[in-house]
Amino acid sequence: PNRTYADNAQYWLGEVNYVQRNFDVAITEFNKVLSNYPDSSKYADALLKIGLSQFELEKWPLATNAFKKIIEHYPNSSEARLANKRLQDIKLQKQ
Repeated sequence: PNRTYADNAQYWLGEVNYVQRNFDVAITEFNKVLSNYPDSSKYADALLKIGLSQFELEKWPLATNAFKKIIEHYPNSSEARLANKRLQDIKLQKQ
């Protein structure tokens, strides 16, 4: 857990589960990136994947919270652009 690429390894555990559509497990793994590696270069990516997983599970309020955090903390990032797109998709779902 203290190695140079531990945060990357943890992120990819989440990614594997995300791709396999095991969204609850993916969320757990991505949350480990957030809690164990707050300075990781994968932090924004993990937060985005948490939001996307919540989106897939139709947990709109949780997805919205994740997307808004990305936009607030990483406003000029590609993750923020994707988060904005998904927030628009959530608005459409609620109509």
